Amino acid sequence: MNKTTVKKWQKSSFLVGFVFFLTVILLFVWGYNSLFKWAQDKNDVPINEVVIHGELTYLNRDALKSKIVQQLEGSFFTLDVAKLQYKLEENPWIYGISIRKEWPRKIHVFVVEQDVYAVWNNDLLLNKFGDVFYADGIDVPSTLPRLYGPEGNEKDVLKGYVQMQHLLDLHNFKISELVLSERYAWQIWLERSIHLNLGRSDKMKRVQRFVDLYPLLSDYSGKDIARVDLRYDIGLAVSWRDNNNNES
Repeated sequence: MNKTTVKKWQKSSFLVGFVFFLTVILLFVWGYNSLFKWAQDKNDVPINEVVIHGELTYLNRDALKSKIVQQLEGSFFTLDVAKLQYKLEENPWIYGISIRKEWPRKIHVFVVEQDVYAVWNNDLLLNKFGDVFYADGIDVPSTLPRLYGPEGNEKDVLKGYVQMQHLLDLHNFKISELVLSERYAWQIWLERSIHLNLGRSDKMKRVQRFVDLYPLLSDYSGKDIARVDLRYDIGLAVSWRDNNNNES
C-alpha cells in the first residue's frame, strides 16, 4: 500500500468517524429533546389514582379517597406532598399519615387512624396515649368508658383508669365511668351500678380493699350494693339498693 492510498484511507476513515460522531450527537440531542417533551407532557397530566393503606374503623375509605382527590393540585412533579399531608392531618381521626408518589399518576396514602380509648368529659375522646381529639360527627361504641376530670389532667386520669381497670379485670369488674374531681378525689362507677368513692389518696389500695370484701358484702344483706365509701383508713361504709332501686 503506497502513501497515497494510505492517505486516502485515513481521510475516508476520518470522514466516516466524523459522520458517526455527528450522528451520535444528533441522536443524543434528539433523544434528550424527545425525553424532555415526554416528561413535560407527563408533567401536565394530573394524578388520577389514589391508593389508601391502613386499617380504618371509623373513617370511611371511599369518602377519604374522594376528599384526597378533591385536594390534589398539580401533577407527579408539582404535587406538594407536604401541603397535602398537612391538610389531611386536620382530620381529628387521623393520628398520622404519610404519602408516597408512584410514577406517573398515582399516590399511595398510608393512614394511621386514632385508636379511641375513652370518652372524655362527654364531648371529647381520648386515644391510648391520653391525647384529646374531637369525634367530628362519627359515632363511637357506647361501651367506651367515660372519663371526667379537670382540663390538662387527661393523661393522669387515663393512667388511673388503666391501673384500676387492670386490677378490677382480675375479678370481672368493669369501670363504666371514672371521675377525678377538681380537688383530685377519685370516684368510679362499675357496670354493675356500684359507685365507689375512693378519695384523694391510696386509690389502688382502696380498690383492692373493695375487691377483697366484695364477696362478704354481696352476701351480707341479700340486697344489691349501691355505694361503697372507701375513704377510711380502716373499714368502709356501704349503701344498699332496695327492690325499688332506691339506696338505703
